[in-house]
Amino acid sequence: MLVNEFSPLPIGGAETQAERLSTYLAAHNWNVWVITRRAKGLAKNEQRNGFHIIRPATWGIGKLKTITFLISAFITLFQMRRHYQILHAHLAFGPALLAVCLGRLLGKKVIVKLGGSNAIGDIQVSLNTWRGRLRIAAIRHWADVVIALTEVMQNEALEVGISSQQIKLMNNGIDANLYRFNQKTKHDAKVNLKVQNDITIIFIGRLDPVKSLKTAIDALKLSIATVPNIKLFIIGDGPERPNLEVQVQQHKLEAKVIFTGNQTNIKPYLQAADIFILPSITEGISNALLEAMASGIACIASPVGGNNEVLDHGKFGYMPPVGDAKAWSDAFTELSKNHDMREKLGVTARNRVLSTYDFNVVGNGYIELYRTLIDKSHHS
Repeated sequence: MLVNEFSPLPIGGAETQAERLSTYLAAHNWNVWVITRRAKGLAKNEQRNGFHIIRPATWGIGKLKTITFLISAFITLFQMRRHYQILHAHLAFGPALLAVCLGRLLGKKVIVKLGGSNAIGDIQVSLNTWRGRLRIAAIRHWADVVIALTEVMQNEALEVGISSQQIKLMNNGIDANLYRFNQKTKHDAKVNLKVQNDITIIFIGRLDPVKSLKTAIDALKLSIATVPNIKLFIIGDGPERPNLEVQVQQHKLEAKVIFTGNQTNIKPYLQAADIFILPSITEGISNALLEAMASGIACIASPVGGNNEVLDHGKFGYMPPVGDAKAWSDAFTELSKNHDMREKLGVTARNRVLSTYDFNVVGNGYIELYRTLIDKSHHS
């Protein structure tokens, strides 16, 4: 596995998936190494959950740090060349270029997994620079498999010349057993958060303009006139937080919107939640959405990117338009007033995760893919 960042550093969805996949593979007797950047205070070599983490040395800042990491990782992987058969790069950035070049040099099978789409996605970001366009060209010519999480990602890959034979649609995964809650745990969590008499709405993620939380706060202001016992927990941090806090003050919602900052344990909030929201302008396959669905929470998400596929265009949750505060307010109000609908959506959402996004399903799909690539390698 090649990935720029890895826990315990602050990580995003792609890196979280890399860790989950590594853990799953190790539990199924695959030898897994994660090659990632070294940060101050972290060991060069570490073993976790049955897989190995190697952090080659890096120097400098900015581009120099990236270049030295790629050189050190190249040396490490070249020295290890007899111990692995597949290079799996997460995101189509520097590690992906390293993977396809090494794969070409050493005859290894190479997978590049895309993480996002549209303006902030791997391909669109790469097309903005000559270095990025070089990466895309190398991936197009030398990657054995390019994994797309959504049809949007698939179409973007096709548009830059990656062949349909290279592209494979795969899902992000989650261990649904970690999010099995009941009415007792929900009651206790609500008491602990002092929201036992409230309809609790939660958002989990980075506070970035692309998440469109401004829409959610405007919608909450509209809904309070009809459902005064709503509270919104915004879990996470990021550059948009000061603007959101100003908006909350302007709407006089200080008692209704709680900013928790980053949380190492989100389960108490999932247990207490009645509704989960994801009002993003663009989205891949959201880990937070999958966790909420696995927790049996009624979900409201914008009809963009992976949200459409996860919620099956509204079959498993509400999907009001992006940026439409009135439509979002209507969804808040309707679900807040209808306990039975919340329960029904929660049950169907969890069943959706169990059938499609549980790691027993997703992880087995990856194992089948790896075995296919290894068989092709042996045959050739």
